[in-house]
Amino acid sequence: MVLFPARQAIFIGLFLFLTGCTTPLDQSGLLKLTHVDEEIVDVSGQETENIYDPLNLLKRGEAYGVKGDHQAASEEYKRFVTLYPFHRLAPFAQYALGSSYAHQITTIDRDPTPIEEAIAAFNGVISRYPESLYAPKAAEKIKVLTQQQAEHEFLIGHFYFKKKAYPAAIARFEKTMAQADSALTEKTLYYLGQSHVRNGNIEKARLLFLDLRTRYPHSTYLLQNDLLQ
Repeated sequence: MVLFPARQAIFIGLFLFLTGCTTPLDQSGLLKLTHVDEEIVDVSGQETENIYDPLNLLKRGEAYGVKGDHQAASEEYKRFVTLYPFHRLAPFAQYALGSSYAHQITTIDRDPTPIEEAIAAFNGVISRYPESLYAPKAAEKIKVLTQQQAEHEFLIGHFYFKKKAYPAAIARFEKTMAQADSALTEKTLYYLGQSHVRNGNIEKARLLFLDLRTRYPHSTYLLQNDLLQ
């Protein structure tokens, strides 16, 4: 079995934490010593105590991840953080839970639930284990995922805009504004303003277009605004 580079790095970190080693092992040695194999996922003949052993939960989560079953992996990590929130490996399990949800994201125009769950899990790392090594990594993941979430909201807003469902478009564009980076903010301001124009709120639209001009004085969207001429 082959570990993806990011996952391999995370698991090597876990192994070194467990063993106190200072020299990373090669992939085959890591898998051999930690017993991450397909047999660990078969719990049919195992005692309950063994199934819910904290290290076995982590190994099973990793094994599912290697197999590409990230939904099953997330269930194992979720069990760990629920049963062992104060375990020394709980920060890792919480971070791995977020990563498992993130692996379930397909495209930004599909179900946003995995994005929401991943953000919530990574926020859990920061709120529960702020001093852990995984907190800064979780913060970086949240930035990326929040941008994906904003792009998802914009796509839905643009869909409603084209369908002339302007109140619905406004609601989505406002959610986008709360999450977006500068590149997405520019076009969101424009479409939010246009939605207000077409919904009859000219003054609100004018304020949004003025905001667009203030933030992005060279924006090509300004040329399309009659309210600023």
